[in-house]
Amino acid sequence: MIRRSLVVGALLLAVPSTVSADVELKWAAEGFYRTRGVFLTNMAAADATRLPYPVNGEDFVIPEIRRTSYLAHSLRVMPRVSLGDLVTLHAQIDGFRDVLWGDNNGLFAAPLFATDATNQSLFGTDQNRFFGQQENLSLNLTRAWIDFKVPVGRVRVGRMASHWGMGLLANGGGTGNVDPTTPAGEPERKAFDYFFDDDFGDNHFGSTTDRILFITKPLSIYKSIAGHSNVDSKLVMGYAYDKISEAPWLPNEPFERRFRPFGQQGFISRGNNDDVTEHVGLILWNDPEINILRYTDDLRIGMYSVFRHQSEGSTEPSNLDPNANCGEFEGEIQPCEDTGSLVMIFDFWYRLRLGPYYSEAEVLTIRGNTFGGIPFPSANRKRKAQINSGAFRAGYLTDSWDGVFEVGYASGDDQLEDENFKQRPMHPDYNVGLILFEEILRELSARTYGPPFFSEANPNGAIGFFSNGGVINSTYIHPKGRYRIELDRGTQVEVIGALLFAWVDELAQGVGMFGPGVNKYLGTEVDLAIKAWFHDRRMNFTLESGLLFFGDALKSVYPLADTSFTLQSRIAFMF
Repeated sequence: MIRRSLVVGALLLAVPSTVSADVELKWAAEGFYRTRGVFLTNMAAADATRLPYPVNGEDFVIPEIRRTSYLAHSLRVMPRVSLGDLVTLHAQIDGFRDVLWGDNNGLFAAPLFATDATNQSLFGTDQNRFFGQQENLSLNLTRAWIDFKVPVGRVRVGRMASHWGMGLLANGGGTGNVDPTTPAGEPERKAFDYFFDDDFGDNHFGSTTDRILFITKPLSIYKSIAGHSNVDSKLVMGYAYDKISEAPWLPNEPFERRFRPFGQQGFISRGNNDDVTEHVGLILWNDPEINILRYTDDLRIGMYSVFRHQSEGSTEPSNLDPNANCGEFEGEIQPCEDTGSLVMIFDFWYRLRLGPYYSEAEVLTIRGNTFGGIPFPSANRKRKAQINSGAFRAGYLTDSWDGVFEVGYASGDDQLEDENFKQRPMHPDYNVGLILFEEILRELSARTYGPPFFSEANPNGAIGFFSNGGVINSTYIHPKGRYRIELDRGTQVEVIGALLFAWVDELAQGVGMFGPGVNKYLGTEVDLAIKAWFHDRRMNFTLESGLLFFGDALKSVYPLADTSFTLQSRIAFMF
C-alpha cells in the first residue's frame, strides 16, 4: 500500500506547475489565546468510594464532587508560508493547552510560597503516566503539512486536521478564523472549523491524522479539455490515504517485541499485518455563494466515506493459539483465528441557507467486523459495529437575531459485552449545552469505564468508551436563540439562550452508565451566554451560565443532588 501511494504521488508530481519569477514567498499566521474560568456544582453528587489500584495494590478514592472551580489557558498559533498559490506550508503550534493556572505539581514544597507555575492539564494525566506530576509541553507542534498545486487539483501531505460537516465524526477543534470562500466585497464569514464555533463551551481536542489528501474538481477538468471559457465547478471530489498505526505498541507483548533500541528500526520491519490504514473518499457540492436571496446564501451537500483496515488485530497475546477458543460470534464458538478488521463509515452532510432560512444535518453510520479491535470486556474477541448518530438543525437567521431548533441522537448499547458494538459518542468538540454532556456525563463515563478496568496495560481503564464531553447514548432536543447588538464597527454584544432536553437511548444490562428499570429522562438544562466582541472582533469576553435539573436517570447514579449550576467565563484574543 505504501509503494502504491508513493507511485500515485510521483504521478501527481510528474507535471509540476511552473513558478514565475514574480511569485513571492509570503508569511502569514492566525490563532488565538484564551483563558477560561469554570465554577461548577454537583459534578458527581454521590458518596465517595475507595477501590484498590490493581497495578500496585494501593487504594484510591473516587470522590464526591460537590463544587469545583479552576482557570485554564490555551494558546494556538497557525503560521503558514506560501509560494503564490502553488505551495503552502502549514503548521499548528499549541501552547499551555488546557493547562491549569498555578503550581499544581509540587514544584514548590510549600504552595503558599510558590512563584512559578506548572503545566498540569485539567484533563489529568495520560495513560502512560498515571500518577502525579504529568505535565503538558509548554509548546507543542501538533500539526504540520504542505498543500501544493498539481495539474488536476491540489494535494496535501502531512499531519493535519480532519474536519467534515458539522463535526460529529471528524472535528478539527478550531483551525481558522475567516472563511476563505467569503464572496469578494462582502462581510467576512466565520470559517467552518472556527476557533470559537460553539454557542457554549470551548474546543479541547480536535481530530488529527497523518494523511495524503488529493482534491480535484472533475467538471472543471472536463470544461478545460472541452475548451470552455468558464471552467469553474462546484463539484469537489477527494481521496485520502491515512496511516493510523505503523508499529502498534502492545504492553503485554514479550519483551523482545517491546524493545525499541535507539538507532535500530527492526521494530518497524516486523511485518505489516498489524498496521492500520484508512482510505477516505469524499464527494461534495460546494457552493458558498449561490446568491439567490442574499450574499449569505450557500449550499453544501456531500458524503464522506471511510474504510479502515487491519489484517491482524489481536493484542493480548498477538500470537494466538489457533486451537483455542476466543468467545462466541453469531451464536457459534469463535476459534482464535485472527480475521482482522474492516470498518466502514458513511457520513452524509448538507447545509442550506436561503435568505433567513437555514437548515443543516449530518447523519453517520459505522459498520463492519473486527477481531481484537475492541478489547472489551477482554482482548481478542470478534465484534461487529452497528453505530449510528446524527444531528439536524432548522432555523431563521437575520442580522440581529437567530432562532434555531436542533435535535440529535447518539446510539447506545444495552449490552457492551456482547458481539454487537453500538455505542460511540459524538466528537467531544461538538458541544451541546454547557453542563449535561460537557461536564456531568463526561465525568460519569470516565468513572463507569475507568476504575473497573484499570490494569497495568491500561492504567486509565477503557478510555475508548469515555465521552470526553461528547453526546453519548442519548437523544436530545436543543432549541436556542441569539440576539446581537452592533455598537460600532467591530464591536458587538450577543446574548444567547438555550434549552436542552435529553433522554438515555439504551439502559445497560451489564456494564454501563445507567442500569435497567430506570426512567430514561436525563434532565432539563437552561443555558445563557453574553458574548462581547471588540477591536474588529479580535477581542472576546464571554460570560456563560447554566442550570441543569436532574432527571430520574441522573438521580439514579447521583442521588445526593437535584441540580447542577455553572458559571463560566472566557477572555480571548484572535489574530
